Amino acid sequence: MKINIFEKGFNYSQDGPGNRLVYHLSGCNMVCPWCSNPEGMNKNGKEYETDEIIREIKSSAPMFFDGGGVTFTGGECTLQSEAICEIINSLNDISFCIESNADTPDFLYVAEKCDTVIVDYKSPIQDRLKLVTGGNLATIENNLRQIEKIKHIHIRIPLIHSFNDDDESLEGFTEFFNSLNGNFDVEILPYHEYGREKWLKLGKEYTVNDGYVNKETIKKFVDKFRLNSIKVIKT
Repeated sequence: MKINIFEKGFNYSQDGPGNRLVYHLSGCNMVCPWCSNPEGMNKNGKEYETDEIIREIKSSAPMFFDGGGVTFTGGECTLQSEAICEIINSLNDISFCIESNADTPDFLYVAEKCDTVIVDYKSPIQDRLKLVTGGNLATIENNLRQIEKIKHIHIRIPLIHSFNDDDESLEGFTEFFNSLNGNFDVEILPYHEYGREKWLKLGKEYTVNDGYVNKETIKKFVDKFRLNSIKVIKT
């Protein structure tokens, strides 16, 4: 079986616990204008045989210290669900993590097989989410509800000015989190421009001109969540 990857390498603690071998899979079903990896939006990565990746993971196992393992991210990794699951099913003694937008039909199929599940929950307002990213809120929230019934999830909010840092978004996030069972934590990721140069090098227009969020807004979000007994962490 084939798998398309545009970047791979080790990273410590930011893509799941411990030291992890991180595979960035090509292709995404969203078009977030602040994306740090715009080169992963299409499927133009390098094609590998899954057997090759399995061998690479096995040989890298001594590097999986401090609870580390393998992370599949993107792009949107669950668009290549069959390849991921073939790899996972071949390596039962390895810790696996996915980083996903939870907006694909196969999200649950992959997430159920992983030890760590990280999801970017970008907006609780459907019209805004659809207009800016192309995402489907109903699919995302349903997938989060389903996976949270069986395992802990780490939910990240990329906080972007003029997109999701307003009071309406804060109330929506809080309402949704309160509807869950509590088997999750939340991390706020304030806007940055790490991807701007990549967009320009690809000949694409970078359209976010006022994305930075002030400290007072971040504090307001954290305080609101904690007031509602929503666990907020920083990795």
